[in-house]
Amino acid sequence: MRKPETFEEYKSWCGEFLQTDFDDDTSRNRYETNLNIAYLAAESHVFFETLKKKFDEWSEDYKKATDSELLMSPFNLKVVKKTYESAVDKSFRINVLWNEDFPKEPKKGWVTSRNLHFYFNDGVRGYIVCRFIDGPKFIAERLKKYAKSLGLKSHFYSQEREEGYYAYHFYVTIHIPFIDESFKRIVSEIEVEIQLTTQLQEVLKNLTHQFYEVNRLKPGKTSKWKWDYRTNRFRVGYISHTLHLLESIIVEIRDNKTETSELSEDSEKDPNA
Repeated sequence: MRKPETFEEYKSWCGEFLQTDFDDDTSRNRYETNLNIAYLAAESHVFFETLKKKFDEWSEDYKKATDSELLMSPFNLKVVKKTYESAVDKSFRINVLWNEDFPKEPKKGWVTSRNLHFYFNDGVRGYIVCRFIDGPKFIAERLKKYAKSLGLKSHFYSQEREEGYYAYHFYVTIHIPFIDESFKRIVSEIEVEIQLTTQLQEVLKNLTHQFYEVNRLKPGKTSKWKWDYRTNRFRVGYISHTLHLLESIIVEIRDNKTETSELSEDSEKDPNA
């Protein structure tokens, strides 16, 4: 079986081997209907409804420990839905580009129009921006503990991509009453994602993501851009890596209260200060 190399070849291959037509309006409508159901179910779920209160508590704990604010602004979890185009785009990566066993199916099975709405763990996702580099892990650990207290499955991991993206991704599993191909109601699990990043990384996220979007559908991986010092991709990528280093230095200075205090005392003794 010849491996599809372009997105158009991939869609043709899906029609022939997976009996899936991603250009079909029925597939799109079923996906968008189910994503709307998932979005509304997540918003009304007890885990998300009570998060503001928990964040107020965690912010106080963080401030006592670091004498710093946890978030960039008052808690406001912005939840968004993955578009149909983005989901189909990701199915190409899962089924083909990242599938080292192709033409065998991926470990979780083929992505098709029938499971597109619940296959991925970021169909419904939210974003939280922290002030400092230690914030994302701090929040991820507390989100996991809180999910456990509610009897919910959850997990998290750090993301560090070569193009300069840094964040923690947290996932909580909830049950959703989806609609199948026959428009019958079936209850299934879905993971809702919360991306945790920092103030400086958020500033550059949109810039770095455009290079990720352009290159992620290309077969194979290349690091040649790391020598293209005249390009914006090079500049933005390395600015992001540099900011990650600077954020760690900022936190070290913040936490080194003893040295800061000594410096202050020395300044008071210096008649020229």
